[in-house]
Amino acid sequence: MRRSVAIRRTQFAVAALSAGLVLLTGCSSSKSAPKSTGATTPAGAASSTGAAASSSSSASPGSDAFGQKANIQVPAGKPDGKLGVKVKIEGDGPAVADGSVVVLQYTAKLWRDGSDLGSSYDQGGKAAVEVEGQKQMLAGWEQGLKGQKAGSRVELVVPPALAFGDKGTQAGSVTIKADDTLLFDLDIIGVYPAVTADIATGPNALTDPNLPTVGTEVGTADPKVTVPAGKTAPTAGVYKPVIVGKGAPVKKGQTLVVQYEGLVWRTGQVFDSSFSKGKSLFATRIGVGDVVAGWDEGLVGQTVGSRVLLVVPPDKGYGAQGQPDAGIQGTDTMVFVVDILDAR
Repeated sequence: MRRSVAIRRTQFAVAALSAGLVLLTGCSSSKSAPKSTGATTPAGAASSTGAAASSSSSASPGSDAFGQKANIQVPAGKPDGKLGVKVKIEGDGPAVADGSVVVLQYTAKLWRDGSDLGSSYDQGGKAAVEVEGQKQMLAGWEQGLKGQKAGSRVELVVPPALAFGDKGTQAGSVTIKADDTLLFDLDIIGVYPAVTADIATGPNALTDPNLPTVGTEVGTADPKVTVPAGKTAPTAGVYKPVIVGKGAPVKKGQTLVVQYEGLVWRTGQVFDSSFSKGKSLFATRIGVGDVVAGWDEGLVGQTVGSRVLLVVPPDKGYGAQGQPDAGIQGTDTMVFVVDILDAR
C-alpha cells in the first residue's frame, strides 16, 4: 500500500479509543485521504439471526439525527452486565452479515461517570471501516451490528467482557477500568460486500484538453491518469466529473465512502492510492474541513456513483509547507481521482 499523506487533527481521546476499538487494523482502517491545510496532520429492526435484538433493559442512551454527533445520556442506576442493543433510527440499506465491510461513525461514553470518550464526528475524527465477523473490532460491536442495516443508528451498551476485558485501556486522559461498561451510538454509513467495492463504469464526460485524462475502467488497478505534457497547472481549483453517477448529489456534512488516487501535476507520480496495493474503502465527512479544501469544494454537489477529477492548487491543498515526505512541494498542484461509492 502506498504511503498515505493524511495528517489529522484527531482529538487524543478519540484516537486512543479508536485504536482500541479497531483491535486488528488492516489497510481498510488505516488508509487516509489528505488532510486540510494547516492541520497537524466514510436501519432495519433487530435481526432474529444475530445478537441485534434489544437484549438488555439498560440499552437506553440518548439519540440525535443520523449523521450527527450523538448526545448520549447515561441511564440511571447500574448496568446489568448484558449487551444492550437498540435501533434508534431504522435504515433501509443492506444488512450486516459475516464478511460484510461496514463503514461506521461513532460516539462513545463511559457509563460509570458519563465521561466523554469522543466521537468520530469530532473535528478531525475518522469513520471506521471494519469487516464483520473477523474480530477486527470490539466483540460488543460485532455482536450488536450483525443483522443491522445501512442507514441505521444503533445504540449499544457494551459490558466489559465484550469491550476491553479485565485489562481495561486508556482513552486519552480517561481510564477505562476492568469493570467499566461503555455506551455507543453507531451510525451505519454503508454495508458492502468487499473493500474492493467499485462504482459502475460509464462514458467519459471529461473533454478538456488542458486537464489530465482519466480512464473509465474500474477494478483493482489504479485509474489511468495522464497529466497533459507541456500544460501549466491551473491556478484555481478545477473539479470535473469523469463518470457521472446516477445517485443523489453529495451534501455538506455527509460521510462519503470513496476510492481515490492522488498524483503530483509536476511529476505525474502517484503519491497515494486506495485502488491498488491494498485496495480499500476510505470514508470521511465532506465540506467540514476534515480533508483538504479541494476535496470539500470539489466533491460537494457531485452525484453518488461518479468518478471525479480534482485539480487542487497549493492553496486548496497543503499550502506552502507541502508534504515533502510524499514528494509534494509547497508550489505543487495535486491531481485526485475520486470514485464516490456512497454518501449519507
